[in-house]
Amino acid sequence: MKEGTWELVDLYPGCHIRVKTNNFYHHAIYIGDGEVVQFGLPFDPYNNTNYKDIKVIRSPLKDFSKSMFIEVYVYSKKELKKKKKDSEIIKTALSMVGEGGYDILKNNCEHFVNYCIFGKAESHQVDEIYKEVEEKLKR
Repeated sequence: MKEGTWELVDLYPGCHIRVKTNNFYHHAIYIGDGEVVQFGLPFDPYNNTNYKDIKVIRSPLKDFSKSMFIEVYVYSKKELKKKKKDSEIIKTALSMVGEGGYDILKNNCEHFVNYCIFGKAESHQVDEIYKEVEEKLKR
């Protein structure tokens, strides 16, 4: 479970950023000079999206944000000890440009970002959905 906070603060190269799209968040790595690396563009998961076409891309920040507020993840002390250096995060993200295999539950934009930062693909959004479903099934 994430321990840090999401804040509206200045971007810096290597930071984990997100924007709200419909009922979900879209995540990316800011690499500097107004560019991000993201797993696909923000999209509507309720549309007939061909997931096979979604790739890790390098794109302008404006294409990522779609004029929405950009939140920056501020790490807890415990997370700061585990995360890679910002330069390593950027290097990992850039090395994955062009990769596919998108899966909304098992390999999404948040999995990608957490892999770049911590070396472990996780999606806290997906974990929360699973938790909610599990709770409803217990009733």
